[in-house]
Amino acid sequence: MYELAAPHLSGIEEAANAVSGAAVSVRGALRVSLNPLFARYVLAPRLIEFNDRYPDLDLAILQYSDTGDLVAEGIDVAVRFGPQPPSSMSSRLLLSTRVLTVASPSYLRKHGHPQTPTALAEHDCIQYIDPQRGKPFPWEFHSGKKIVPVATSGRLTMTDIDTMLNACLAGAGIAQVLALGVAHHIESGALVELFPDWPDEKFPLHVIRPSRRLPSAAVEAFLGFCREICKGRI
Repeated sequence: MYELAAPHLSGIEEAANAVSGAAVSVRGALRVSLNPLFARYVLAPRLIEFNDRYPDLDLAILQYSDTGDLVAEGIDVAVRFGPQPPSSMSSRLLLSTRVLTVASPSYLRKHGHPQTPTALAEHDCIQYIDPQRGKPFPWEFHSGKKIVPVATSGRLTMTDIDTMLNACLAGAGIAQVLALGVAHHIESGALVELFPDWPDEKFPLHVIRPSRRLPSAAVEAFLGFCREICKGRI
């Protein structure tokens, strides 16, 4: 019986494999909306690996702030910082990066090194606008379960992270930044972390899909690659 059935079973298996292969083929075009910090420091250095792995996939990378209507903009996948509001979209945490308070050596030589977070009230602190609320992010300091909010002020308010970082590097004020984008500046000495004994404030990075339906092979490939390159990062 097996000898008689074997050719038919083989044909069925080949057909199933062909269908399966067609279903998981990664090809076509993918439109992704990325936080600029993630795009620049995490994804860009690894893009050649993605291209080599998926040669039949065209990737359009749009660097937007952490807001916007993904459906209206035709976005397949978004990577955004910050807590994500409840919605019909599918959201998954990629990583949580430390929030650091930093200043340049030139600023510290001129204005002194604040010894405690509360001393920041006497310093020029660059404010950064939360794109989801339209207001400056509040400054907090976390150590274990202890959380200390600090009211800060400064003459500069920014909506662009690169402008804020470059102003801080130039000595224009103290800034709160994400470790993901400034670790190399701290290692080189261009920036000084002011309060390493308050290390526990984290900011989440999420990958978001506009639909909870089963993702396409291209979307699944990009999601998997994002998870891969975020492993071990802080």
